[in-house]
Amino acid sequence: IAQALEGKCPGGDPPGTGVAPGNELRKVTLSAYPDALCNDGSPAIMYVRAAANAAAADRWVIHLQPGGGCGSWQECSDRWCSFETSFDAAKMSSTYAPDATIASGLFARNAANGFGAANQVYVYYCSSDTHRGRKRDVVLDDPAGVGPSFRLHFQGFRVVEAVNDALKKGVSSDDGKEKLPPLASAKQILFSGSSAGSVGQTGLLDWWAEQFPNAKVAGLFDSFTDPLPEDVADPTIAAAYALGQKQTYANVLVALHDSFMDQSCVAAHPGADAHLCGLSGHVRLNHITTPFFVRQDLTDPAQFNYFSPSGATLGQFADAVRATMLRFQTLQQSSEETVATAPGVHVSNCGQHIVLLSNPWFGVAAQKNATVADPSGTPLTLHDALRDWALGTPVAAIDTQPSSKSSCVATTGEQ
Repeated sequence: IAQALEGKCPGGDPPGTGVAPGNELRKVTLSAYPDALCNDGSPAIMYVRAAANAAAADRWVIHLQPGGGCGSWQECSDRWCSFETSFDAAKMSSTYAPDATIASGLFARNAANGFGAANQVYVYYCSSDTHRGRKRDVVLDDPAGVGPSFRLHFQGFRVVEAVNDALKKGVSSDDGKEKLPPLASAKQILFSGSSAGSVGQTGLLDWWAEQFPNAKVAGLFDSFTDPLPEDVADPTIAAAYALGQKQTYANVLVALHDSFMDQSCVAAHPGADAHLCGLSGHVRLNHITTPFFVRQDLTDPAQFNYFSPSGATLGQFADAVRATMLRFQTLQQSSEETVATAPGVHVSNCGQHIVLLSNPWFGVAAQKNATVADPSGTPLTLHDALRDWALGTPVAAIDTQPSSKSSCVATTGEQ
């Protein structure tokens, strides 16, 4: 793709770095794994930082980076060129990535963050397939026959497999400054993801848990709980939305990316219902048996962009999302599979897409932090809600539409 589009981008900005340069988490290049590739064929990478102390040496947080995706010649060429999109070639290549990056939010090492001392892994996203693809050498042609054809790899799941294998053995950063113990000896692992990373972890969480039967494993999903079509009040909008989901499943998730999906969902829904396994709301509500916590915003602007082609207003979208989020409170009774632990739920109404790497949105800033009130009226940061849930306290803090329970901070464009 780099060769095909060289000099042909329509005025796009030059690529960024993919992550904010820093000196806290350091780069590991997965060059030993020939299938762990970015879209452009450059080697996949991750950023790591060892536990802060011996007491946390068997605790881990493994996070999948956000960053949208692409599912056609037009979308992928625009993405590479940073044309009419907030993404760029740094989300399709490791070439531009710095040697180290910053740590904040879930990764912050300060007194406010009870999760910050663990071994930290930040899986860089450069496959444009929500971390689930299994296809190499995909050639995309301009349907109009005008633009150049180019070749891509959609190998997100192969990257995850490489990350898993490398971490189990124990890794050191490329510069030797960080050395992590073997993940195989972990006792607690939190697998988190934001946006595209959240969608990826939805299909991966039970797979991850199978890899570590001796560890206490949990998931943390930041955004992209798709509303169920039956929770969309307007039947015309619901039908258009459901049709769009089926088309995306067939044309992108299966045909283009060959996406890895939750395996129990795939087994339960063959044939005409197979598309349900591409709907994160359905999978989270019915097929994930590993304990998980889900964070969502009712007026998430990025998620609404995917929903709005159905003809819905933002208010209708918020109502549908809220109806689906309320279902998590009774998931243990309604799920298609047996679920031992009730999920934690933290749902704001602030117009904020993702939050995990933001100090005030996650709830570990020195000053004002975002909160959502629980049913008793107690305002909870996401950090405190996650902590309470991890300690065994049920958590279901869900705002209304319009908002009456959220305390918001300035929105961010974190990617």
